[in-house]
Amino acid sequence: MSAIKKLFGILWALMGVGIIPLAIQQAMKEIAEKPSEENWIFWSIVMVVLMPIIAFSLITFGIFALKGEYDTIE
Repeated sequence: MSAIKKLFGILWALMGVGIIPLAIQQAMKEIAEKPSEENWIFWSIVMVVLMPIIAFSLITFGIFALKGEYDTIE
């Protein structure tokens, strides 16, 4: 079970790092297709507020799983 947790830790950490360029690419695509003020505001909020929270959380969760923080249940 510990090996599975460590494997998923690697997966989550990589997802946290990989989601950033994918989100930037998607935001640029959406804004280019429909350059309205509504799109600019939406994607600005997503990129400035939500993406750091999501990416940091996935990376942190993955690092904790790799370190074995979730191996014991108290």
